[in-house]
Amino acid sequence: MSKVAEVKSPDALDSELATDSLKRMIYFTRREAEKDGRTFCAYLLDLAMSALDEDSEAINAALKAKLTPLGGKIAN
Repeated sequence: MSKVAEVKSPDALDSELATDSLKRMIYFTRREAEKDGRTFCAYLLDLAMSALDEDSEAINAALKAKLTPLGGKIAN
């Protein structure tokens, strides 16, 4: 019996990696906000994390457009 590996396109892998990176960034930023007592900021980050978990394409696109990873390039 052979096992069939699931093959994903490079675009799907890039999107998945970007989403995972964004989730980690939101998680750690929310944790720091909670430590510093910035509850409203932590609440908004929690909403962003929930939106990513729901996997709504419209919400994901909006979040990815507004949030840039620290190592990413910012076009001016």
